[in-house]
Amino acid sequence: MAQSVRERCPLLIQSLLSIVLLFTLFTGAQSETLRWADFQAAQPDPSWFQEADQRLDLATAIHHARQGDFQPLGSRPRSFGIGAAPVWFHLAVQNPGNAPRTLDLVAGATWIDRIDVHVVRDGRRHERFMAGDGDRAWKRPVAGLGYHVRHDFAPGITDIYLRAETPDPMLMPLQLLSPGQFQALQERTRYTYGLVYGFLLALLLYNVLLYLGLRQAQHRDYSLYLAVFLLMNLAYTGHGYNWLWPQAPGIQAYSILIGMVLFAVTGLRFAGTFLNLAGHAPGLQRGLRGFSLAALALMALMVALDRQTSAALLAFTVVLVAFAVMLVLGGLALWRGYTAARYFLLAVISGSAGAIVTTLTVWGWIPYSAAGFRAVEFGLLIEATLLALAVAYRVREHDRARERAEQRARVDPLTGLLNRRALLEQGEGLYQLSRRTGGDLALVLLDLDHFKRINDRYGHAVGDQALITVARVLQQASRRGDLAARWGGEEFVLLLPGAGLDEARTVAERVRSELGHQPVRELGPAIALRASFGVAVQEEHENLTELIREADEWLYQAKREGRDQVRSAAPAPWPGEPDQT
Repeated sequence: MAQSVRERCPLLIQSLLSIVLLFTLFTGAQSETLRWADFQAAQPDPSWFQEADQRLDLATAIHHARQGDFQPLGSRPRSFGIGAAPVWFHLAVQNPGNAPRTLDLVAGATWIDRIDVHVVRDGRRHERFMAGDGDRAWKRPVAGLGYHVRHDFAPGITDIYLRAETPDPMLMPLQLLSPGQFQALQERTRYTYGLVYGFLLALLLYNVLLYLGLRQAQHRDYSLYLAVFLLMNLAYTGHGYNWLWPQAPGIQAYSILIGMVLFAVTGLRFAGTFLNLAGHAPGLQRGLRGFSLAALALMALMVALDRQTSAALLAFTVVLVAFAVMLVLGGLALWRGYTAARYFLLAVISGSAGAIVTTLTVWGWIPYSAAGFRAVEFGLLIEATLLALAVAYRVREHDRARERAEQRARVDPLTGLLNRRALLEQGEGLYQLSRRTGGDLALVLLDLDHFKRINDRYGHAVGDQALITVARVLQQASRRGDLAARWGGEEFVLLLPGAGLDEARTVAERVRSELGHQPVRELGPAIALRASFGVAVQEEHENLTELIREADEWLYQAKREGRDQVRSAAPAPWPGEPDQT
C-alpha cells in the first residue's frame, strides 16, 4: 500500500503544481490597482459615500463630495457586505495631454443589480451609463471581470461618479485601464476560465463514463457535485447571464444563490456516499438528508417571497456549514481507519479553505483581492483533483476486494488448492483446447484411505493436517500449467495438460510414494498416509466431467483391490502389479 501511494505522488504533485500555475496566471490577470497609460489621477484613491435613508441623485452626491463627506476607499475593503445600502464612488481622472484619450473602467462584481456611471465635466453630467443584471436593457457584465464602461476623456480633469445597488454582497473592485490593458486582461481571463472549465468538464465526463460503466453511486454523486459547481461558477462569473439566460434577469437574481445551496447539498450527498455513511452511520446520513432538504425548502421559500438578501445570507451560511460538516466527517472517517478518507479530508480542506476565503472576501470581512475573490476556484480545482484520486482509490479498493472475493470463491480455504467450481471452470477450457489441438491431457483422482478413521480416532485437527499434507505434496508434484484441486472431502484432482497415460501414472505413483513418507504428527505417534488413485486420459470423452467419471471408476477399482495403489487403463502392468487387462 505504501508503495502504491508513493507511485501516485508524482501525479498528485504534477496536478497540484499545474493548478498553482493556473491560479497564478488568472490572479495575476486581475489586479485591483488603478492602471492606465499617460493618465494620472487627480485624486489618488477613489472615495465612497453610502446612502442612509433616501436615494441620492447626482447633484446631491456631488454636493456631498465637495463637502468632504466621501471617504477614501482605501480605508476599507472593496466589499460592503450582504444587503448593504447603495454606495456612491467618486474618482477624479486627469488627462494631462492636449487630445482626448480613451480609458476603460471595470467596476463591481458580475452580480451587482444596478450600476449608474456618471461622467461629469465642469460640474455637469457629460455622459451616463447604466449597467447591471437587474434589467436586460442595461449593459451586461464582462464574464469573469465585472461591468465595463469605455469613455473618451477630454484634456483636464473628469469626475466619475458611480452608484452601485444590490441586495447581494456589495463587492466593488475598481480598475481603470487603457484599451490595450483591458483587451489583454479580457483575453487572459477567457483563457484561464477555459482551462478551469476544461479541467472540470474532463473530470465530469470521466466520472459520468465511470458511472455508466460501473454503476457505482460515488461516481454519480461526484458527477453531480462537479456539474453543480460548474453551473454555480457560470452564474456568479456572469457567463450564465451572457450565454444561458440572457433575457431572464429574474433567473440571474437567484441563480447564484440557488447554485450555492445545491453545491452544498450535492457535496454532502457525495460525502455520505463516498464515506458509506448509510452503512456505518445511518442516523448521521438521515441527519444530513434532513439538513439538505431543509436548506432547499428554505431557499425555495426565499425565492417565492422574493427575499433576495435573506436568500443570500442563507446560501452563504449553508455553504459554510456544509464544508464544516464535511471536514468533521472526513476527520471521523480517518480516525476510524478508513484509508481513502486521507484524500477526502485533504480535498475538503482545500475546498473549504478556498470557499471560506472567498466568502469572507465577498462579505467584506477581509480586504478584497483578486486572489481572495477567486480562492474558491483555486480550492475547488485542488479539491477536484484530490477527490478524483480518492474516487480512483476507492475503485481500486473495490476491484481488489472483488478479486479477493472471487479468489475466495475459487480456492479451498483449508488447503489453498482450487475448489471443485474453479477446477471445472478452468479445466473445461484446457480440456476443449486439448480436443481441438489433438494434444494429450490426463487426470489423476485420489482419495485418502481410511480418512474417517483418522478423524474419529485422532480428531478433526489431525484430519485437517492430513488434507493439508496431501495438498502440499500435490503442489510439489505439479508442473507449470497443471491444476491441483480439492474435489471434495478427502478427494483431490490433478489435471495434467500435455501428459499421456504413462506420464500421469508416473506422477500418481510419485505422489502415492511421497504421501507414505509424509507422516502426520499431532501430539502423538506419527500417522502414515495412504491413498488410492485413479488415472484417466482424454480419448473419446465429450467433456471434462466424463473424464473425471472414468478416473473415479479406476479409483474405486483401486479401493476394491486393497487401496494404496494406482489404477488406470494402462496397456502394461507396473512391476509387482497384476496385469489390469
